[in-house]
Amino acid sequence: MNSGHVLILSEPSSAKLLREMDDVIRPRVAQVTHLERPDDLDPAGELWRSVDVLLAYGGFRCTRMLMASNPRLRAVVSPWTGMEGFDQMAATELGIAVANGQAEENTFSVAEATVMLMLACLYDLHESEAILRQNKPHPPLPIARMLRGLTVGLIGFGAIGRRVARLLEPWDVEILAHNRSPITDPNVRAVDLPTLLSTSDIVSIHVGLGPDTRHILNAETLKQVRPGTILVNTARGSIIDEAALCACVRDGRFAKVVLDVFEQEPLSPFSPLRDLPNAILTPHMIAQTREARAALIRLAAENVTRVLKGEPPACFRNPEIAPRWLARWGTQNRS
Repeated sequence: MNSGHVLILSEPSSAKLLREMDDVIRPRVAQVTHLERPDDLDPAGELWRSVDVLLAYGGFRCTRMLMASNPRLRAVVSPWTGMEGFDQMAATELGIAVANGQAEENTFSVAEATVMLMLACLYDLHESEAILRQNKPHPPLPIARMLRGLTVGLIGFGAIGRRVARLLEPWDVEILAHNRSPITDPNVRAVDLPTLLSTSDIVSIHVGLGPDTRHILNAETLKQVRPGTILVNTARGSIIDEAALCACVRDGRFAKVVLDVFEQEPLSPFSPLRDLPNAILTPHMIAQTREARAALIRLAAENVTRVLKGEPPACFRNPEIAPRWLARWGTQNRS
């Protein structure tokens, strides 16, 4: 059993998954505390100052002030890929490791789901089903479109974006990508955002949420989209200005819109997105496969136990601090 204190923080939508992680971590760690309401955490209290590792849902506001108030804190860990609530720059400056659940199974699941949604739009799966269920007459002309030969634009080319590109190769599509880092894939053409939006038949979002990506699709940039485009978002809802998107959809800018993520989750029953006739909406679960869930639980336990052993976490998001982190917390230097 590893010495140390792990604090698990969840909220209603993540509580069940984090309870399962708790069940796996608890037998391996000397002390585990699980708070299912983040408001129960007192940043000035003794509990927080005794914590060695924080495992918290990605949207938790893990601020510089909170981390700096606990000199024992070695790492902050998100149970999944997203960690938009974590101040990663502050953690790096404070020498605190940041880790997440970037499991290969999760990457594959999101990528597979994304391609599935593209095909569901092109082949108008919902309308075909409605024709049968409602005994509607067949349309006089085909309603489906082939994926083959189209241009697909990927906003973001990290692990998931790269996997989507790999899955699309058999369809002989042209793949464009807009990314902060250089793109070395010879089968993908790096372009700026206006070019991607104005030339793609399908736009698919694969960037994380941060100050530089919030509302990158807004009233101005959405005007650059070519009419008849399909938009797919399986990343984070706040990357799109939803009010601006609704206006563009009503103006006929998009053939189809697919959203698995929203600015506010769960999606309000009164959200105007629900009234869009050519939208496919799913409740941030389209890529939640059994395999991905099992991998996230395994990775959370691995990240936490490695840190408590004085080893870098499995999914180290700020590895540039490794030398000074190991000098303080490494196996031979633990206090």
